[in-house]
Amino acid sequence: MPVSVRVAAITMGVLAALLLVNAGLLWYGFDVTVDRIVREGNGISAAEAGRFVLLALIPYLLIGLILALAAWFLPRRQPWSRWLGLAGSVVLALLTLFSMIAAGGVTVSALLLFVLSAAAVTSLLARTTGTWVPPLRGR
Repeated sequence: MPVSVRVAAITMGVLAALLLVNAGLLWYGFDVTVDRIVREGNGISAAEAGRFVLLALIPYLLIGLILALAAWFLPRRQPWSRWLGLAGSVVLALLTLFSMIAAGGVTVSALLLFVLSAAAVTSLLARTTGTWVPPLRGR
């Protein structure tokens, strides 16, 4: 297995673990998070805060699951896993970049997600990964 495939699988696995743990902790502390948003927000209802938390939780949960599947099946030379991992990594990088811009600053967690996403994208697009993983459609 080429180094680029190992790097891609490891970075996607780490990203998946981070995203799934984050989603799990957010789900576990859902009520506390909603109460905090209601308390610190200006006129935000509990229903609005609950929708906000769910809208923050669902994309990262889905991307985490996608990256976990891609990280698991890429070393098994499944061609779809390369493209699924690439799509998930690009979407995560864009979401992270937009959240940094919207927040007006960079946090350590956002920087970590962005750097790992960029590493996964470059590893998945590497020529050695492309030659090791069979094409999506037979030639």
